[in-house]
Amino acid sequence: MRRGALMFGAWGLWVGAWATTLAIWGEALVPLLAFGGAAALAALSAGLLVVTSPSSDPPRTLAESSAAPPVIAAGVVLAANGAAFGLWLVLIGAELIAFGAGLAISERRRARSR
Repeated sequence: MRRGALMFGAWGLWVGAWATTLAIWGEALVPLLAFGGAAALAALSAGLLVVTSPSSDPPRTLAESSAAPPVIAAGVVLAANGAAFGLWLVLIGAELIAFGAGLAISERRRARSR
């Protein structure tokens, strides 16, 4: 399985969770259709990438991945959504941003010591 398909499928699950949240508490139909359609399209695309992928990924010389950028991005999204949902969500987003920055600093220090 290709890593790109895995990440794209995970993104589709994330958007699907937002679509489910909108279906439960939202009243507008257009955002629900947009999020639901994006989640379904991402799931179909990830499945297509898995089915048509080559047997293995080529070897890489760089690090496989870093957890810091997605954590920081999730914190920014939560902090931005806090404008609509309240201060508690802004604070959770700020905590995620700080945690992601700490991860980035520790990964950089660990890479320098090698």
